[in-house]
Amino acid sequence: MNKCAEKEVAFFGKITAGITHEINNVLAIIKESSGLLEDILAITEEDAFPHKDRFKKILNRISGQIQRGNDITTNLNRFAHSPDYSPASVDLNEVAEQMVLLASRFARLKNVILKAGHHDESVIIKTHPVALQMALFESIEIILDLITSRGKIILFPRKTDNQYVVGVHFEDTTPDDIVIMQSISSCDRWESLEKTMVYLGGTAETDDSALEILLYLPNSIDK
Repeated sequence: MNKCAEKEVAFFGKITAGITHEINNVLAIIKESSGLLEDILAITEEDAFPHKDRFKKILNRISGQIQRGNDITTNLNRFAHSPDYSPASVDLNEVAEQMVLLASRFARLKNVILKAGHHDESVIIKTHPVALQMALFESIEIILDLITSRGKIILFPRKTDNQYVVGVHFEDTTPDDIVIMQSISSCDRWESLEKTMVYLGGTAETDDSALEILLYLPNSIDK
């Protein structure tokens, strides 16, 4: 990545991080106001407010959405800070979980569930965080472009035989999807994924029998 591109990425990251803080401030005010309404309801007699139960349900929904908003902005903030240091040490478990939150909407549009399979131990490597997330997102997009709808995409970080790998696995396929998935490496986006993996010092492969894209990554990258 050239210096100008690095500055542009850092700029977008800094602005995005600032905006997420502002959104969190908005959510905090909504949470405080919602809590005040709950307190008022708690001291209000049932006879004085016939719609009390309905308001409680609505406030519970608001509370749930506030928590969801906090989770989204927290992960967006982490994503925005990804360009701050590169290369940097990252835990592939955390990267996979973060990508699930950031990319879930794209999966939902195809009625696909996006999940992260958590490795029992930390899987830490030194890499370029933004490029790694790009590789994961490109892998997810490749599968979403090929399938019809439904099913699950599961991100599996792991270490096998001193190799670090993230498997992007698709399951609950129809027979047609199985045939399509077996031609992943010939799709238009595959070349872009391979270039991203070269930048990361790794490789992208497919396991046709497991319907999985395998992203192999080095333990450490120094440039």
